[in-house]
Amino acid sequence: MSQTTPAARRIAAPRTTMVLTEVLALGVLVQAAFAGGFLGGHHVWKSWHGNLGDFLVFLPIASLVIGLALRRRQPENFTMLASRVILLIVVLAVVATGHEAGGLLAVHIPAAVATVGILVRQAAMFTQTREVQR
Repeated sequence: MSQTTPAARRIAAPRTTMVLTEVLALGVLVQAAFAGGFLGGHHVWKSWHGNLGDFLVFLPIASLVIGLALRRRQPENFTMLASRVILLIVVLAVVATGHEAGGLLAVHIPAAVATVGILVRQAAMFTQTREVQR
């Protein structure tokens, strides 16, 4: 029996990128709580939901900038770079549909769920990278 070891994934600035991923994941979960709050009748939570959503756009932008800025010095796998780009696009879609005042909830909510899926995928990549490096 032969065992194959997974190919080492390369991630630019893995600790910084992991922190950005974790903060974004926490922010998305807080967004769900805020949405539940204002749908339950507490309208002040709607402004918190909108403001936090606008802030959360900067995290995938920072992640993509880090990946591109360190591309020559610390090249990373194409899948990780593609994941950063897709995450930014999906987060922009979530924010854009959120600003439509409920008109595009059929896109807003599934896109937010997709954001969580992408973040889980990125976290799995970090875990695999850390295990391979040990």
